[in-house]
Amino acid sequence: MMHTCFIVALLAAYACSGIISSPSHAAEPIIGGTDAAEGAAPYQVSLQLKGYHICGGSIVGDRWILTAAHCLRSENSSFQLAIVQAPKVIVGTNNWKKGGTAYDVERIFFYSSLQPNKNDIALVRLATPLKLSKRVARISYSAEIVPDYATLTLTGWGYIDDNNTVPEKLQTIDLRHAALERCLKIIAEIPAGENATVSANVMCILRKQGHGSCNGDSGSPLLWKGKQVALVMGSLDGPKECSKKLVSVLTRISYYYDWIQQTIATQQ
Repeated sequence: MMHTCFIVALLAAYACSGIISSPSHAAEPIIGGTDAAEGAAPYQVSLQLKGYHICGGSIVGDRWILTAAHCLRSENSSFQLAIVQAPKVIVGTNNWKKGGTAYDVERIFFYSSLQPNKNDIALVRLATPLKLSKRVARISYSAEIVPDYATLTLTGWGYIDDNNTVPEKLQTIDLRHAALERCLKIIAEIPAGENATVSANVMCILRKQGHGSCNGDSGSPLLWKGKQVALVMGSLDGPKECSKKLVSVLTRISYYYDWIQQTIATQQ
């Protein structure tokens, strides 16, 4: 069942139990990426709390942002998150610290109860419509199934090294879609990953050592042929150092395509 909660700034108490983005769920980062060209990703947003970047997201409508559910609630909360200060969505900039325009969050929609590595997706409805332009644009999202070993493009602001260095400028990197069999083999070799599965709602990305997502990029979009096909979710257990991870598991858009369409159409 879809759960929603109205966002009210500066609540006097924790009305909905849970906390926005605990330190262990800070935005997934991009290790080994490069600075994105100015305006190259006008769909990319920075989800911020108290002026600090916590997660990425993508513009999928003039009032709609697609991001990861764990960015907006606690894993242990069956309903929603505790809001002390409302999060802001920053659009139209490659530098999360300056430039761009801030928008207030009005409402958050979750697909269902958050479970580890499952249903890590959320839609954020903004309080006011975005002023769309060349620097602020919606991204098309796709129900297509990505072929094995296809080249995909990831953007985001996450740690760029194992010292937790947060870049000010948007990063980008090209990665490869992993065949299911290879992904499962790699995951099985991860401590506590022997019984892990890769189901229809996620997809795997191969990583070269020293390249890929890490804490800081959660919610950011993964593109194939110019359309969003996945978003960065919470990581499976693995090496503490992001640069040593060999695979990333992301939320697959095709699995949630109908829910995204229905939510946007019925909640205007």
